[in-house]
Amino acid sequence: MTRTRPSRRELLAGLGIGSASTLLWACGSRPSAVRSTRGVTSTSGEVRTWLRDAVARLAVAYPSVHALAVARRRTTAAIDVLGAGVARARREGLVLTVRDREGLWREQVTSDLSQAGVLAAVRALVGTSTRKATIDFGPPPAQPPAPPRFADAELHDQLETITERDKLDSRIVYAAAMIDLDDANVWSIAPTHDREQRLVRVRKHVVRAAWNGTRPVVSEAERSWIGGLDDHALDVALVRRTSQRALELMTPGVLEARERTVILDPSLTASLVDAIARALLTTASTRRPDVGRALVAGTQVAAPLVTLVDDPTVPTAYGGFVFDDEGDPATPVTLVSAGRFMAVLSEHAGGGRGRGRRPGHTGRLEPAPSHLRLAPGTTAHAALGDEGLLLEEARTTIVEPGMSRVIIGAARARELRGGQQTGRVYGEVELVGDLRTLLGAISGVSSDTNVSSYRDDRDGEPRWRSVEAPWVRTTGLVRLRRGFA
Repeated sequence: MTRTRPSRRELLAGLGIGSASTLLWACGSRPSAVRSTRGVTSTSGEVRTWLRDAVARLAVAYPSVHALAVARRRTTAAIDVLGAGVARARREGLVLTVRDREGLWREQVTSDLSQAGVLAAVRALVGTSTRKATIDFGPPPAQPPAPPRFADAELHDQLETITERDKLDSRIVYAAAMIDLDDANVWSIAPTHDREQRLVRVRKHVVRAAWNGTRPVVSEAERSWIGGLDDHALDVALVRRTSQRALELMTPGVLEARERTVILDPSLTASLVDAIARALLTTASTRRPDVGRALVAGTQVAAPLVTLVDDPTVPTAYGGFVFDDEGDPATPVTLVSAGRFMAVLSEHAGGGRGRGRRPGHTGRLEPAPSHLRLAPGTTAHAALGDEGLLLEEARTTIVEPGMSRVIIGAARARELRGGQQTGRVYGEVELVGDLRTLLGAISGVSSDTNVSSYRDDRDGEPRWRSVEAPWVRTTGLVRLRRGFA
């Protein structure tokens, strides 16, 4: 039976991509989309006045009061082989959180960040009473400077700058570039504080796809940060390397599934750390009896080389912030020190040691990581391994409950022998094993690191986080990914 190779459009359909317009939809935006109840944006001073008034009225009836408001704009520009497009969206919201004298928490959420919208939210909690507590909020904080706005033409120029010097091989069947700007102005006001922050999150992303036999090979690269659009760039060398990886021919034959020494590149290390933090290192996770029993303070959960800190104070970190969504100032939290479990991330901490975060700053409060840092070692990554496999470019990492099984997907595995690459490359593999065993087997950590960033949705609202990670050497079962064998 003759097997024909799919056409370009069939490939794009298989990748879930049809054009730059479709790519924008995949990013959660749509051209000219505006999600807001009003067409006029209020000034920072107006919003602060409404929130202070709301807190003063709520403080009469509740001993604990917090108002969190956000005005967020998102601009996404994309270009691919079939066209280009720009999507713009706006989102506003307010969360009033109170705790009564019996300790019961209540919330009132609205997407109407206007004077009338704030008043309606207050009335839902205290009725028509107009009494106000006397609160000295002090002088308002300095308003963060507004970032510059970019016209469609400027964004298109940026996209072309990313791609124009990358001379595409004819075997590249799909190429795309994207710039994503998420600009959030956040206010946090309570009887004890009045805070404001502006978080402009920037992502620049490229994707390349080429044929390897009868299936496509996809390679991606990204840089993300908080700051200005031009603070960092996807340099031409990185973009070209992405194309080369998509074109790389895989070694014929099947990779034998067995225990091996492996070196995880920073994207895989970051993917593993991110999955562990979200699945295990939060108060929500430790409510599960099996997780709670495994994570006792001081317990050795990894090799002594492993120290993990969640630190939103790192300048320009994509997952960083000045204060969390409970209004607590950003502070580092050590989760694992020299392989020993130290703490989990918690909401309602009150003392600035927690990590209460809301998707999109308006979603349901949850303990969640911000910017995770896995401490580097003292060895250059090129000197970490003489024999085994180098695993590159993370796919999906799954950590099963109870610190048991872990599955780490990688785009490729390169064979190492005598400290050199042999030239054998296997596509779409996964590292599988017991999580505690895998972490305990870590025997090398590189001195150099890279940063990976993540943006996903929870109930339609975005969650932002990042991980700074080194190359890591460990051992485990390596096999072809299920579905690719």
